[in-house]
Amino acid sequence: MEIFRTRLRCKKPFRIATGVSDQCEGILVKLTTDGGAAGWGEASPDPYLTGETMDGVVSLLVHDLFPVVRGLSPWQLEEIHRRMAAACVANPSARCAIDLACHDLIARQAGVSLVSFLGGSSGRVLTNYSIGLCTAEEAAKEARRIIESGYRAVKLKVGNDPEEDYARVKAVRSSIGPEVPLRIDANEGWTYSQALRALTRIEPFGVELIEQPIARWDYEGMARLRERVTPPIAADEGVHSPRDAARAIAAGAVDIINIKLMKSGGLYPARSIVAQARAHGVALMVGGMVGESRLAVSAATALAAAYRFEFADLDADLLLAEDAVAEGGVTLDGSERVLPDLPGLGVQKLDESRLTSEAQPLPR
Repeated sequence: MEIFRTRLRCKKPFRIATGVSDQCEGILVKLTTDGGAAGWGEASPDPYLTGETMDGVVSLLVHDLFPVVRGLSPWQLEEIHRRMAAACVANPSARCAIDLACHDLIARQAGVSLVSFLGGSSGRVLTNYSIGLCTAEEAAKEARRIIESGYRAVKLKVGNDPEEDYARVKAVRSSIGPEVPLRIDANEGWTYSQALRALTRIEPFGVELIEQPIARWDYEGMARLRERVTPPIAADEGVHSPRDAARAIAAGAVDIINIKLMKSGGLYPARSIVAQARAHGVALMVGGMVGESRLAVSAATALAAAYRFEFADLDADLLLAEDAVAEGGVTLDGSERVLPDLPGLGVQKLDESRLTSEAQPLPR
């Protein structure tokens, strides 16, 4: 295992209800077999969402996770995840890095793209583009620019103040017209009563969905909102693992589950969430962490393409001014993310100037 740190600048500060991102740090992991085959994975630690730090993920990878999976075949995904779960309770993005590297590696060994390896036939996914918290005027201007750039759906951050949120949604809807899908995301920013009032007021604006309107733990409140408001309710912060998905579905708290690989611990557990959602008629959305490079976004796109997710928020790398991937990986065609017909993740070359090798010695 080789570990590299990345530090990537956003095109502009991106603000949500829980904080602001300007420069994002991440971790890339390279796993190499004794036969010389290699695969790449990525971790995007976030203290608020995943409970992780950069240093903590590096230490965990070196001292806890890699030692327990070293020597296994990368095809033994169930055993790899069983051992990682036994080594640490949480730390999903650290586990994700190993999971993605294994998937990249075995799909490359099979000579197929990751989306084909997952059982899909198409590598194209329609995505929205996100607008962070800003004034109503700024949001309206940005929304118009997004649509003129070729995107066919807009995601708007809300959750800081119900009055400002109302003005922001109204301005954006006026700017893009009545036909363009408009999704909003409160990132847990509202209380139940604020959410009920806000969603009732914005109903005339035809919001397609509301993502995580209230606290992640309040499944009961989410279920009550579902009964009283029109827009479908999506869980993001409220569903990390397959166990969370089961609880949210059983509580009647969700119409949609937003899967982020950094929350779920990678593609293998994410597929368990997909299975539960499909079995219970819950729609699926794919998302990512601000700061994810094109490598991780390629993996998320493959998942959404293979399982035909209803919604996609695959703009994490598009919000960056620079990327760790120099060639290959997912591209953009209008409003669609398009995967190359190449083995594994399709990443052909990394930008070494963006990578800092982790000097800590790895156990042998």
